[in-house]
Amino acid sequence: MARGVQNRLIIGIMLVFVGALLFLRNSEMFDFMIPDFLFRWQFFFILFGLLFFFLAQNKTVGSLFVGIGLFNLYPELWPLIFVAVGAYIIFGINRKKQSSDTGNFSDYDMDKNVVEQISIFGGGTKFVNSNSFKGGNIISIFGGSEVNLTGSTLAEGDSILDTISVFGGCTIIVPKDWNVIIDVFPLFGGFGDKRTRDPNLVYDQNKTLLIKGIALFGGGEVKTLF
Repeated sequence: MARGVQNRLIIGIMLVFVGALLFLRNSEMFDFMIPDFLFRWQFFFILFGLLFFFLAQNKTVGSLFVGIGLFNLYPELWPLIFVAVGAYIIFGINRKKQSSDTGNFSDYDMDKNVVEQISIFGGGTKFVNSNSFKGGNIISIFGGSEVNLTGSTLAEGDSILDTISVFGGCTIIVPKDWNVIIDVFPLFGGFGDKRTRDPNLVYDQNKTLLIKGIALFGGGEVKTLF
């Protein structure tokens, strides 16, 4: 099953589940069957966190939402924050060490070829200059991000740029000759293609930027400067 179809299937199942819960809640004859905690805001944080965790390549936002929901629903779990942070540091160091030992890790790869843009309750603009751009992650939560890729060249093959917009948005500026495919799922949001198309321009099919992700009560757009 294609990833896009699989993502939509997961979202569809979750929406059916939420709708069924609300219907049973409104039906007095089934009211006793539905636990009260399922209608607290913490539960919906956990639900959307799981959605982000399974759909997005970057698991940070999903883990954050699940953590906020769990720690507010069960405050006695808060010491696990230290466990999670410690494990992240330990495994992160080991992963970087293994990558450097095998020759697959370099500062150039991190700084130039992959973009990591996170905006929470704020915004910013990032200019990326890479001779072999490979994608990355753009996360906007109650904020906005602008990523300018006009100074970059796509790497061979498919490069995946994962976007997550929650009550926020992102703008991605690409060179006009890039082959770009948009596969962002809007849920109470939107994601537009504002590029200026040149009918005489031939796109290199061997280099593709695939923009994936989800827009939840938020949005984004892809555009060119000319």
